[in-house]
Amino acid sequence: MWKFWEIERAHFRTLLESGKLDDHIEELYSHFWELPPSHQYELVKYSKDKEIFPSVQTFRKVFKVSEETAVKFFKEKHITFKFPVVLSNGEGELIKAVAVKNLKEVITNLKNIKRHLNPIKEFLKTGLAVFFDREFAGASFQLPTVLNLYVENLPQDALFTGAIDKKGNIKSVDGIEEKKKLAKELGLRLVETYYLSTVDDIKAWFDAESYDVPLYITKTQDRWEGEFRGFLKATGISEEQLKNFEVLSGLETKPIITGQLTGDAWENALKEFWKRFKETEQKLHSKERFHIAINGPAVLAFAIGVLFGSQKPFVFYHYQNNTYHPITVVNVRELKERKETLEKIEQHFQRGDKSLVIMLSFAHHEMESDVKNYISQKVENPSYLLLRAKSSGNIAVEDMKEVATETASVIQNIRREHSFEDFHFFLSAPVPIAFMVGLSFGHYGEGYIYNYAGGTYEPVVSFSFLKALREGKYALSEV
Repeated sequence: MWKFWEIERAHFRTLLESGKLDDHIEELYSHFWELPPSHQYELVKYSKDKEIFPSVQTFRKVFKVSEETAVKFFKEKHITFKFPVVLSNGEGELIKAVAVKNLKEVITNLKNIKRHLNPIKEFLKTGLAVFFDREFAGASFQLPTVLNLYVENLPQDALFTGAIDKKGNIKSVDGIEEKKKLAKELGLRLVETYYLSTVDDIKAWFDAESYDVPLYITKTQDRWEGEFRGFLKATGISEEQLKNFEVLSGLETKPIITGQLTGDAWENALKEFWKRFKETEQKLHSKERFHIAINGPAVLAFAIGVLFGSQKPFVFYHYQNNTYHPITVVNVRELKERKETLEKIEQHFQRGDKSLVIMLSFAHHEMESDVKNYISQKVENPSYLLLRAKSSGNIAVEDMKEVATETASVIQNIRREHSFEDFHFFLSAPVPIAFMVGLSFGHYGEGYIYNYAGGTYEPVVSFSFLKALREGKYALSEV
């Protein structure tokens, strides 16, 4: 036999993956216990990846198991995972493992830890095989092993450590600081489960059918805690859920604080929103329902709506008379329905050239003359679309979704009937309406969104920027 154990691990793996050892699989398994753990791991992983196995008789003889276990090991799917340990020199090290469950018996390549697999077997109510790529001591591998075999949606950026008993109760282990340091060096995070009691608690979180996620955006830079608590109370999202988002899923839940929006602050706030949105989507496997409130200008809400632009259900909260009023949108397509008749708003369209100026005049500020005076100096002979509420006074919260839907419908109808090269949005509107109209309008257009400040308007966000952000032209690491 070749002295396979003398081959460097990387070279041994290359030989396996190139298929050059396929004719020696029987021989390799026959001499399995002469190989170091690293080579044992690579051999088993290759066998499972490529479905190239020794004979059942050889497998039974090597691992001293029944024919049923051998056949099931060949047929059952496998998983690979990693977990941290602390070596005798005090340094953290990452161990790789390949595992198979639904067996009759227990198999491992590290005989010194075989007894620690029994609680996992009893909890899962099935035998299992776990092969590790190096020697280690202790039971801290139990929690990551059982989680990887039991939980479907474990995060890819996380490491786990801990012991368990046969009922799935979690027990603390040593070396947490060393393992946290190692995780950080690897660009990962060590999940500390100190406040959770059982494996089932963790499974219930990661395998949940949906998540209610808070997203609060505020201009308040100091003492925002009070308004954030009020928002959370309105959503019904608990402190325990916040902790799970942060510790288990690695998500930020604190408000996005914009401060005074001038200059680059507009784009920076939108980048921060998009980063938060995409990270949530990735880590929760698109099973989130956002609960959103914005303490800021309608312009920002409109731009955030453009970015949000998804089919996800959401609840938007309008703050009025010291109370957060929820506006629930279960089906986003509702906001994009075409309306044959307008019951809540009235439209005034003035045909010009290829630029369309859209004025949402739903608040007390009468904007038409100011907008026309301003934009006529920037854009030659634009077309104008002015939208107003039919009723005087504040728009009732219960009417806001319908106002947004009618507004979006009018805009889409105008776009279908006429060809425009760019769009210019001016908003005097409640924040929820601005958000929902932005969501419906989308990012497939050119032009700007304008903010009113200091007695005049200024373009603060371009649709080309929003499109670039949505289409991934800014890496999340740069955002």
